[in-house]
Amino acid sequence: MNVPPFTAHNIRLDDGRCTIPDAPLLLEQWPGFHSVSRVLDLVFPSGKGNYRIADLGCLEGGYSVGFARMGFEAVGIEVRDANFQCCTYVKDHVSLPNLQFVQDNVLNFSRYGRFDAVFCCGLFYHLDQPRAFLEQVAKQTKKLLVLDTHFSIESDRVKPQYVLSPMTTNESLKGRWYREFQDNVSADERQGLRWASFHNSQSFWVKREDLIGLMYELGFKTVFEQFDYHAPDITKVLTDSYEYSLRGRFVGIR
Repeated sequence: MNVPPFTAHNIRLDDGRCTIPDAPLLLEQWPGFHSVSRVLDLVFPSGKGNYRIADLGCLEGGYSVGFARMGFEAVGIEVRDANFQCCTYVKDHVSLPNLQFVQDNVLNFSRYGRFDAVFCCGLFYHLDQPRAFLEQVAKQTKKLLVLDTHFSIESDRVKPQYVLSPMTTNESLKGRWYREFQDNVSADERQGLRWASFHNSQSFWVKREDLIGLMYELGFKTVFEQFDYHAPDITKVLTDSYEYSLRGRFVGIR
């Protein structure tokens, strides 16, 4: 199979090969994977085979594979052709009957039923209607939501890594707009932008406080930001680059 190059997820295959041979770490060794694994173990300490987890915008499928190896029924949803080809390649090279990939727009998420847990990493900040999307996700989530996303902040004290609009309001949420691509970019060209939004040329980065409040409003009565995601030097990240990179991991539990 002529698989596109993997851009991010270095996945261990059953035959010992990995998908990005020159990468220093496997995805399963990332602090980000350890972080979500710990939360999953806290919420679902046993009987993982009885629970379904969705990986929204799963890119090349690395997290989905990790969840399946933990024992969950894992469903990765990915829209882009190249990324989905990578997912299919991985599926063919791991023996995980509890792993499934589907090619679809995550805006159609509800057609796949309800899930015990939803993992949404690197997707939410690519949307122009984040409230509507999170409302849909909340309806389909029985217990746990893990949202790994960029956000915006009120202060302009630190110039962020990304060019963002002045603070404004969208869907009653405060935040800032981010330009994904120019309006005249064709559908074929958008297919090749593997780390960009799929259809909207601008995305809305919700203000951090508004995001936390929205998760609570939608029924996740235990809401927190998971800082071990920034390991191993959490203090350095929060001191030196948190307001620059504007990214965090937010957890909601029913």
